[in-house]
Amino acid sequence: MRLILIIVVIFLSTWWIFQTKQHPQLKFNSISDRLLHPLDTRLRYRVADVDPRFGLSQQQVIQLSQEAAEIWHKGTLKPLFIYDPDAQLAIHLIYDDRQEQYNAYKQVQKTLAADKARNDLYAENLANSRKGLEMNEQQLRSKQAMIRAEIVQLSQERMSWSRIEHAQGPNMQRVERKLAQVKAQAMQLDQEIDRFNQQNDQFNQQVSSYNQQIDQYNAGVIQASQRFPAREFHKGVFMGDQIQIYQFDAEDDLRLTLAHELGHALGLSHHNDPAALMYPILGAQQLENFKLMPADQSLLYYR
Repeated sequence: MRLILIIVVIFLSTWWIFQTKQHPQLKFNSISDRLLHPLDTRLRYRVADVDPRFGLSQQQVIQLSQEAAEIWHKGTLKPLFIYDPDAQLAIHLIYDDRQEQYNAYKQVQKTLAADKARNDLYAENLANSRKGLEMNEQQLRSKQAMIRAEIVQLSQERMSWSRIEHAQGPNMQRVERKLAQVKAQAMQLDQEIDRFNQQNDQFNQQVSSYNQQIDQYNAGVIQASQRFPAREFHKGVFMGDQIQIYQFDAEDDLRLTLAHELGHALGLSHHNDPAALMYPILGAQQLENFKLMPADQSLLYYR
């Protein structure tokens, strides 16, 4: 009887070690889990704490964690994870100064983006105004040249007729009437030029205001770069018995962050492919409808 017991213990120990070697994620399941589910090689996990300041309910995070696990299931065609409210591996969403800083960064970027859009629209309007002023100026110069040429011509014609007939002569009267009309046109043109100059002054004031806005925008960009310098910013960490998430942008970002940390729970290290799920920094990946990259699959294969 004792011999049988020893054989059973040796067999179970050998099987336990072999199963753990074949499926490293099992070492993060509790002993009770493994005893209750001896043939189940899936990693069991649960969502523990969700700080309400993230604006997500626990049920929403559970749903996102299951979608994160599904990324691995679809990419490997293997059942690797299962949600279990009693699992040993727990996911914690911890709100601290990192998320506060990121929220502040997003607000600054949103403000700068709005300023840039407004400045771009202002620049476009200024460019259209400039084209209109240039066209108007060209027309005024052309009209001014024509009137001046016509005045010179009529003045010469009046001088010529003055040698032939007196001031009340029909030709002299015709030339005087025409010259008066042209001079009236010249006076009207002077008024149009005055209005154009006023418009041009207003345009120059708008350009000056635009340049001030650009200076303010550039100062804001410099200030933002100083306040939020470029750095590697990890959004979570896997710690053996727990996954801590402390920064994310939106639900799509959180889903991929959870999938990344679940990859570490599978025993995977980082990969140098920026598009891969297991790249150390999330940013270049396709957030919506993400599919495992060959780099991720190769990590799992060689594990």
